[in-house]
Amino acid sequence: MSRVVITALAVRTASRPDAFAGSCEPDAEALDVPTVARVPGLVEDPEFPDDRKGSLASAVLEELLPGLPGGRRGIFLGTGLSSLTPDELARDLFPYLRDGRFDRQLLAADLDPSRPAPRRHMPERVTDVLGGRIGAIRRETSFSACAAAAQSIAAAAGAISRGELDVALAGGHDSMLHPIGYLSFVVLGALSPSRGRPFDRRRDGFLMGEGAALLQLEREDDAIARGAPILARFLGAGSSIDAHNVTAPHPEGLGAALAMKRALRDAGISASDIDYVNAHGTGTPVGDIAESAAIRAVLGDVWVSSFKGAFGHCIAAAGAVELAWCIRGMAEGVTFGTVGCEELDPAIRCNTLIQNLGRPPRILLSNSFGFGGQNCALVVAAP
Repeated sequence: MSRVVITALAVRTASRPDAFAGSCEPDAEALDVPTVARVPGLVEDPEFPDDRKGSLASAVLEELLPGLPGGRRGIFLGTGLSSLTPDELARDLFPYLRDGRFDRQLLAADLDPSRPAPRRHMPERVTDVLGGRIGAIRRETSFSACAAAAQSIAAAAGAISRGELDVALAGGHDSMLHPIGYLSFVVLGALSPSRGRPFDRRRDGFLMGEGAALLQLEREDDAIARGAPILARFLGAGSSIDAHNVTAPHPEGLGAALAMKRALRDAGISASDIDYVNAHGTGTPVGDIAESAAIRAVLGDVWVSSFKGAFGHCIAAAGAVELAWCIRGMAEGVTFGTVGCEELDPAIRCNTLIQNLGRPPRILLSNSFGFGGQNCALVVAAP
């Protein structure tokens, strides 16, 4: 098994790339719903005019193309729901109604490329398009909710380590800034009407975000041979599914703890080697407490922070977007604090970092937890 390194990355979020402390652009676009808090920022791209998350993925790929090495290439993307309005959804699915009922078998059997509905609703659509642009011999899509991008990165690292590919682009892309997306979370009561406050005593839900990130993974020996800069070393990953509840984690974070333990074992390190945790930290009343309990149980007294108060919850893209920011922090000599956390909740049982820390992490663990109890933890080290 070969050692895997990260040699390039590209990330797009609501916060500017040159303002990693959480500053955001002043004007909001594409969202004007009073029940949804706003941290603005938008990337437009003509390649996917009907799909905001596709445009985001295309934008980050464009940044990496000039330096992408040759060889056996793969692409691994985590993604979420189609960016459709209710009217568009009804129009696309109308041909699949039979006697007033939706015929799932008819939709599944329709492989006619001239009909838009099947392709528009397939999560792997963007992976196939972007994979074609780089000549990828392997194209994988993860659809595991908020753990999707992290699991895609883990899958790509495994393929590189086993010698199945020479280079892989891995990450995620998502935008839930469409009626079906944000109204679904409003109905669930998951969104804050004001702002994201991870770990804060007044937190009342998460902030909807959108974004995309791609990491370039390859074998360490190959990167050194071609003189490529090594941004970070990928050490390991762990996944679990606890199925405690569709939307709520186990109150003690048992599934989260299991994913972190498996990541440590895969990395071949002990809990004391971790000096920073990028928490999933959505800012929900129940989720933050459960995750903090899991972190305390597995890793003890370690610095913890969350990015979601800065640019929102990027849903399926979160694991890649946040890991990219962590790696940028390593390069810039900083560990980022938790934007929005001003009054730490006494019930939070981990060592929460509120302000930026003037030194980078040496070995970090990044958590991504999705609805349905889907959990993934990644371990990355400084080069």
